[in-house]
Amino acid sequence: MIRFLIPFMAAALLGNPAQAFSDDTGMFDGLQFVSETELRKPQGQALSLCHTTREFRIWGVTITSNPVDYVLSSDGCITQIDATLTAVQLETAQSFDLIDASLPVTPENSQEQTMRNVAPWALIALAMLFIIFRRLTSLAGGGKKPLRSKASQRILTVMCYVARSRGAVDSKGVSIIGQTAKRLTQRNFKPSEIMRITDQIDMNLSMRDFIDFGTGLRDAEKDRMMRAAFYVALADGRMLPPEHEFLTNLAAGIGMPGEDFRRVMNLTFNDLDNYPPVLPNEAG
Repeated sequence: MIRFLIPFMAAALLGNPAQAFSDDTGMFDGLQFVSETELRKPQGQALSLCHTTREFRIWGVTITSNPVDYVLSSDGCITQIDATLTAVQLETAQSFDLIDASLPVTPENSQEQTMRNVAPWALIALAMLFIIFRRLTSLAGGGKKPLRSKASQRILTVMCYVARSRGAVDSKGVSIIGQTAKRLTQRNFKPSEIMRITDQIDMNLSMRDFIDFGTGLRDAEKDRMMRAAFYVALADGRMLPPEHEFLTNLAAGIGMPGEDFRRVMNLTFNDLDNYPPVLPNEAG
């Protein structure tokens, strides 16, 4: 009976045209091998059991794949779909040992495929967490790795400008600049270097000058620059109009939006609580 049933079932199931798949980026139909069967086409070709799938591909690489239907294929589930199997047809074929009886009636991923689906998103999530952690650490001034020399020098120069905007820079101002530079850039600057910069400063700045302060710097470095500038301006507990004007122009020049301006200012208030300036006459 089975000898007659095999071609009968195959002939009854055949009716869907072949389907080809192309590589690209996005959601696509796919074809995935499940198992060999005892079914054959009327012409005698063996039929394989496959899943039709919905696949998410990036540049032709399948990232995730989920089964949709059971189908039969005469080319080993490469491109050819010869018939679609309903749940009833699959159970009937399983009852005659024509298809592996251990297979679920409803198409589902194997544990291996489920892990393959999850792995890329898990890696992406870990990468995003790492980026967020690095970003937060950078914004918090954490980490022991020195900031780039170019960025450190710019930050030092901006702090000198802030201090100079209210007049002559005394030893207390030099000390505050040096401490803040050390904390935010992980680099040491000699008091003589700070005094040299402040003595040579010309406060007649154009917007081009403020833009140049941020040119070539990364976002995290610009944040540190604003944070350092705020600290120097607020170190004595008040901000004078020339300092506020300088900070406002600096934020505009480096392209810092208002919400980030306020965020960095709030971070500076925390810095003042956690890292109060140690003035020369207080040391020791």
